[in-house]
Amino acid sequence: MIDWMSFVIVFVASIASAITLVALYSLGIRFLATPARVDAGPAPSVPRDDEDDDVDPLGRPSWATIAAYTCFALSAAGVLFGIYLIVPALHG
Repeated sequence: MIDWMSFVIVFVASIASAITLVALYSLGIRFLATPARVDAGPAPSVPRDDEDDDVDPLGRPSWATIAAYTCFALSAAGVLFGIYLIVPALHG
């Protein structure tokens, strides 16, 4: 006989952990895309191309880089913990 309550607990835990890991990784990517703060100046006279990238890797604020790497580290830790829980040889 199937223990349906255990099935529901595993289902909810797997959905919650997947959402958390994807959100952390996406947030890390978003922090890496944080542009440098620029002073408001006159609008450029040259039309912009769609392929221009506003993100300057040297101009990104240091807090955004630290936050991005923290999100990536937490995401990697979650993946490693999940592997630890799945593989019985690691905790037996």
